Amino acid sequence: MLDFILELEAVLKIWPDSVKWSLVQIAEQTHTKVPHVVEYLTDALNKNPDVHDPLSYNEVHKAFVVLRDRHKVQLEALQERERKAVQNAVDAYGQVMEKVRLMEMTRNRRGAYRTLNYTYGNYLELLPPDIKTQICNDCLRIGIKEKINFQELSQWLQRGIQHLMESPSRDSVEDALDFLDAYGDYFLTEAHGKGEKFLTNLLLRLKPAAMEFDLSPKLNEVAGDFKLVEVMDVFV
Repeated sequence: MLDFILELEAVLKIWPDSVKWSLVQIAEQTHTKVPHVVEYLTDALNKNPDVHDPLSYNEVHKAFVVLRDRHKVQLEALQERERKAVQNAVDAYGQVMEKVRLMEMTRNRRGAYRTLNYTYGNYLELLPPDIKTQICNDCLRIGIKEKINFQELSQWLQRGIQHLMESPSRDSVEDALDFLDAYGDYFLTEAHGKGEKFLTNLLLRLKPAAMEFDLSPKLNEVAGDFKLVEVMDVFV
């Protein structure tokens, strides 16, 4: 129930104007089983709609308020536990970075890379996007020096961009393009042309967001830096 309420709150924030969703669609959006959604919303609305009947934003928001107020104490306790878990993860990251800096000073870059790799996997669901992006950046920086294989390093570049784009905005798109630009030259050194294809695909993925925030010229500039002239017309 508590997870559903939090998921429903997130869905309401992105609910399209003048659109109605059925209980089945709300179940899909909130990652909740249909019978549970039926139970929760019919009880909150004090009505019994068919699972395919369209519900308006106002109706669902009304149900959300009822459920939120009804479970206020439990929700506050859950959110406090989640805040503490995030803070613990951030504190653990700070301790890890002290070790990583020491490893780098003693030229144990392989150990530093493995430590960051482990930290990322262990705290992936808890660390905020900016820290996850920084880990990706450090893994790329250290991994390139340690000659980590192309496939593994390409994953760090993709992950870094993904974290930057978790909340799309003009600044985040610009940061994603800068992140790509910072490490793109390394991937172009791949002997079999995989790097060029990889960078092209990343730029294509960023294209819609770049167009939305009027950053197509910057995207084209990055493509030009990589000498991807033969595909630049794709980004126009």
